[in-house]
Amino acid sequence: MSRSSALAPTLAALLLAGALGPLGSTGAGVRAAETAPSAAEGGRAPKLTGSDWLNSKPLTRRDLAGKVVLVEFWAFECINCQRTFPAMKRLQALYGDRGDVVIVGVHTPELDREKDPKAVARAVRQNQLPYPVLIDGEWSNWNAFHNQYWPALYLIDRRGVIRKLHIGELHEGTPGWSETVSLVDSLRREHT
Repeated sequence: MSRSSALAPTLAALLLAGALGPLGSTGAGVRAAETAPSAAEGGRAPKLTGSDWLNSKPLTRRDLAGKVVLVEFWAFECINCQRTFPAMKRLQALYGDRGDVVIVGVHTPELDREKDPKAVARAVRQNQLPYPVLIDGEWSNWNAFHNQYWPALYLIDRRGVIRKLHIGELHEGTPGWSETVSLVDSLRREHT
């Protein structure tokens, strides 16, 4: 028996048990499912909680009411998140000054070294992230959304309903980008 065929049953068992992320990764960019699936499209978005905000005062439900909201879960050491920064900055440039769209980065640490709020602030500065960032060091927002991925982008309509979940990297010029921008534009035209 070849070495690879000898490992196949073990790999299959690990995948079934959820010990490995997609395609047998060790979890980089993905956290193994612990309780429930990600917040469902069509469901009400949870309230963002926490008092540690960068680039903004704490945003409340009242601040976000009647607006299209893009919530991105990320971690600064996550390479997939880093590759998504240009798209998030472009979305901020497209919609940030219009007043009816709010982009919120929710930094939920994947690694111990990402738990330090000063390190998060340094990463936000170094990467020139212009949108509000909520530091989710206790995982309260991650858990409320039942999120499982870095990065994950939740697109929420003016009524607070999750209309789209984009999992993984987002890049300008891709089908995922076109779908996201098209949906943001469509949601901006919807009445509450």
